[in-house]
Amino acid sequence: MQGSDTASPGITAIVLAGGQGSRMGGVDKGLQVFRGQALARHAGQRLLQGGGVQRLLLSANRHTETYAQWGWPVLPDSLAGYQGPLAGFLAGWAACDTDYLLAVPCDTPLFPLDLAQHMLATLQTQNARVALACAPESASHPELRRQPAFCLMHRSVAEDLAQFVNEGGRKIGAWAQRHPLALVPFNRPQDPPWAFTNINTLADLNGLQHLTDTNAP
Repeated sequence: MQGSDTASPGITAIVLAGGQGSRMGGVDKGLQVFRGQALARHAGQRLLQGGGVQRLLLSANRHTETYAQWGWPVLPDSLAGYQGPLAGFLAGWAACDTDYLLAVPCDTPLFPLDLAQHMLATLQTQNARVALACAPESASHPELRRQPAFCLMHRSVAEDLAQFVNEGGRKIGAWAQRHPLALVPFNRPQDPPWAFTNINTLADLNGLQHLTDTNAP
């Protein structure tokens, strides 16, 4: 990992597309099409469109040649056996040369465009080192819930992350609680209720596509 004396200000973002897609029958979830684009590419372009991100990375463990065609560095996990999103976090830190790393899952395609800016502002205001998004999961479930795969981390926690994972830790929330933590609410008037709707199955994908065809940003 880069030392803090070599880091530049700003945010590197990593799109997490390294899972097994078990609830989709084992397909590569990041390559499933939403609004005419692969989910992972859609997420990456949304991050860049929203601004606040200096560099974009992709975490993927299959079809890496396909992902590489989009022009962003593709990082497979250093841990074997699909160890979960924290393995993707580790891969991101190995290639990150900024003060902050923002992880975003590929399967939540309509996250707010100002995600990076809002999370960074909240983290800095609260003097935190890790920030997790909190949002309703749908219009029918309006309560705020932690969305831990949307995680902004300061470089000072990278070594502890490696230690936690090497000791067998796999839960984002359990690791995040080891550090000054900011919970970033996304229930603002401009945030639609489907902004953090997660796609786990092909039915979810088709349903979200249908729901938002005419009125989602």
